[in-house]
Amino acid sequence: MYNYSRSPGFYTEKEVSIKCMKKEMNEVSMKKEVKEVSSVVDLIRVGRNSLMVIAIIQDSHEIPVPKIELASMDFTVHNITQTRLSANWDLSIRIPNDLPGQYICLQGDLQASFLYKNVTLATSSPQKYYNLKYQTPQLLTVSALVYDKDISFSIRKDIIEDIKKKKEVQFVSRFSLTDCRKNTTGVMSYACDEVTLRFEPGSELKATTVFGNYPNCINI
Repeated sequence: MYNYSRSPGFYTEKEVSIKCMKKEMNEVSMKKEVKEVSSVVDLIRVGRNSLMVIAIIQDSHEIPVPKIELASMDFTVHNITQTRLSANWDLSIRIPNDLPGQYICLQGDLQASFLYKNVTLATSSPQKYYNLKYQTPQLLTVSALVYDKDISFSIRKDIIEDIKKKKEVQFVSRFSLTDCRKNTTGVMSYACDEVTLRFEPGSELKATTVFGNYPNCINI
């Protein structure tokens, strides 16, 4: 029942106010729903992007190529004077069982380089290896010669000084094998840890490796 003691315009204003409040509430509700929908869409979008990132990371993750051990290195001097040096290296590497057939070919080429203070002294010619056994560890050997004409005077002088005074010399070796994997260059290259070759007592002609643990050679 209306209270006629109030002015007639009062009820009209009240009805308009109620309608405005309802309209505002509807607008707020609609905005909230839109925001919720937007949030869901964003969440889905973020979820998809996260899945894509995870997929990319998983696809880019590669199993490391197996390491190779340096089994031995011999350094034999043929001629040494105060200014001249000729010698050869004999390198033996231990191929792990998970390398033949899966990475390197069962027959192919092995080529090695020998470095002193980051300077290449000698590189062997490619040497054939045959009939590796699938998934079986085995040894491969390679040799290289060095002549004084192939070495700069300063490097030659340092090596001769190491031999005569220290009775030992440090070398680094690198080598490559034939790669049989698809979509590769066809060559697997390895770099080995530096090794110390110590000369036998009273000799300047024969040096052999001094190993604690066998040096590792890693794929580069």
